[in-house]
Amino acid sequence: MHQLVTNFDDTGNLKISDLTFYNSLSSAALRQQNATILADLADQLDNTFITGRGATYKAGADRTKAMQTMVDILTDGTKMVSDLAVAVDGCYQFV
Repeated sequence: MHQLVTNFDDTGNLKISDLTFYNSLSSAALRQQNATILADLADQLDNTFITGRGATYKAGADRTKAMQTMVDILTDGTKMVSDLAVAVDGCYQFV
């Protein structure tokens, strides 16, 4: 997905606005429009977690909720990558 340009240890401290897809010069409306692109990214992540890593959805979560949760964070430049990790952990049970 090539969004990060740091090592793993430093990743959680990055703001979403530091990821390569995020354009801070865009209007909020354009960033929301880009949510469609982010939904594709969330779809890739969901597929990786479920198919590639054998995760299951936690109680109260499903594909739609998990993807929307990821998109909500990915469209908020003030959020951190660690916020995304916490949200993913809240939706998926990794074994």
